[in-house]
Amino acid sequence: MKRLTLGLLFAVLCDGETLRIRLYDLVHMSAGTLDHLTDTAGRVLAEAGVNVIWEKGAATSPEGHLTVWTPGHTPDTRGYLVARLLIGPPGDFSENELGYALPFVSEGAHVTVYYDRVEKVFFATKGMPSIGSMLGAAMAHEIGHALTGSADHSPEGIMKGNWGVAEFRLLSCKRFHFTAENAAALRAAVAERFATGRTGTVLATCPSLERFNSASIKGFRNCN
Repeated sequence: MKRLTLGLLFAVLCDGETLRIRLYDLVHMSAGTLDHLTDTAGRVLAEAGVNVIWEKGAATSPEGHLTVWTPGHTPDTRGYLVARLLIGPPGDFSENELGYALPFVSEGAHVTVYYDRVEKVFFATKGMPSIGSMLGAAMAHEIGHALTGSADHSPEGIMKGNWGVAEFRLLSCKRFHFTAENAAALRAAVAERFATGRTGTVLATCPSLERFNSASIKGFRNCN
C-alpha cells in the first residue's frame, strides 16, 4: 500500500503529459510480472514525455471484455486509455502478432496484448529479456498506435514493426525507446485526447529514468 500512495504522489510531481491507463489482467499474471510490465511500459513512455498513472481494472468489468467501434457511435469521452492482457484466439490468421490497437473505440479496450504469444517469444529467446519486460514493451508499442491513431511503424525504436535479437538486447539494457518523432506525436496526442485524472487504484507510475550496466546479465552484454 505504501508503494501505491507514493506512486500517486510522484505522478503529481512529474513533468510532461500525464495519461491514465486502466489495465485489465484477464490472464491473472503473478504480481511480480505485472509490476515488471507496468514498470517497463511506464518507463518507456516517461522517457517519451508521457507519465502514466496505471489503474487496475476489475476482471469482471465489461469494459475489459468489450471493443465497440461503430461508425457514428458516440465518441469516447472516458478520459483514459483501456489496455488488457488476453490469451490469443486459436487459429487466428495473425497469430504471429503480439497484440493490436483500436484507437477510436467508444467502449471497451483500446489496446490488447496477447500474453501467450509474448510468452512464446520469451521462451524462444531463452528467457532474455524477462517476460515482464517483453510484455511491457509490447504494451508500450500498442499504446503508441492507440494514442497516435496510426498503424505506421518506424524503421527503429519501439515502434519498429519487427523485433529480433538486437531489439531484445536494447530492451534488456533499458535502451529500447520511442524515437524523438514518435515521442513528440505521443505527447501531442495525450494533450489533445486525454484529460489528466487521478482516481482509481494505482498500480505504478512515474518510474525512474536511470540506466544500468547489464554486463552481468547472462546472454546480453556490452550495455554501456
